[in-house]
This record gives sequence, C-alpha cells and structure tokens, in this order.
Amino acid sequence: MKANFVGVNDEEIAMLAIDHLVEQGCRRIAHIRGPEVTTSIGRLLGYRRALATHRLKAPPEYVTAKESTDGSGYDAMRRLLRLRNRPDGVFAFNDAAAGAIKAVLEAGLRVPQDVAVVGAGNVHYSDLLRVPVTTVDQSSLLIGQTAADLLLEAIEAKTPTVPRRILFSPHLIVRESSLRRK
Repeated sequence: MKANFVGVNDEEIAMLAIDHLVEQGCRRIAHIRGPEVTTSIGRLLGYRRALATHRLKAPPEYVTAKESTDGSGYDAMRRLLRLRNRPDGVFAFNDAAAGAIKAVLEAGLRVPQDVAVVGAGNVHYSDLLRVPVTTVDQSSLLIGQTAADLLLEAIEAKTPTVPRRILFSPHLIVRESSLRRK
C-alpha cells in the first residue's frame, strides 16, 4: 500500500443487506450491481457469500446491470420483473434502489410485500421517497472527514507518513422498502 485508504468493507455492506432480506422472508434475492470497480466487485462478492451462508442460490440472471446511471436501478428492476421466477428481494449496489422501487410500483406490485428492496449509501433523500428506502449507511461524511484529516497530516508532516488503511463499519437503516416483519 502506497497511499492512505479510508472506506468501508463492501462485502460487509452486501452481507448486512442480504441477511436483512432473509430475515424478512426473502428467498429469491437478486442484485443490481454497479460498474466494474472495486466497490461493486466487493458488494457482488458479499452478495454471493451471504447467499451461500443462507444456503440460497440465485440464477445468473438475478445479477443485473453493470452501469451506474440515475436510471440503472429502474432499468435493471424492469429486467428482473420480466423473469419467469421474479425475485422477492433485491439488493442494489447503491441507492439506485429508488429506481428499482419505482419499477416495482409501476408494474402494479407492492414494496416490500411482493419485492423487498435494500440499497446502499443512505443518500439524503432515502427517507423522503414514496416508499422510504432501507439502506446500508457507509458513513460517507465520516469517511470524507477522515480522509481530509489524513491528507492534512501528510501535507504538514516533515517526513513521509506511513500510509494507513481505515475501515468504518457499515450499519443498516431499516425503512419501509424492506420491512415485512415488525
């Protein structure tokens, strides 16, 4: 490692989301993934690991979307809903989960009763949507502040600093998009 890293364990984010969906009764869990970057790859690995832990299997078509646009969650969910054996739970790479919820509702289905949805990121509007999004908070503000502190420390140091790797623990914020059991 040649530079500081401040972040969160992406596999752990996925595992929190999948564990929650399983606790809510979901057994056919899909994953709306992001682009080929370490964050997305880590969340895909965590998704697969969590399914294996719960002895669940997902057909290859349950992993969809490799883009990261505002409409990617919506488009990916529409593809998933066309499957003969559609998922009853979805973990989205980020809070594109909002688009997935829109697609479910437009299809005349209910969130979370027909399809439970969990995202990641806890964007500022997650709780303001028609169906507030359950999300995994990755402490984005704390990550940014810590990274800035490390940068200032490196700038002010008289000698090179030893790079550090700092990982914060993600935490699940349960809202209506996934809450089947109270």
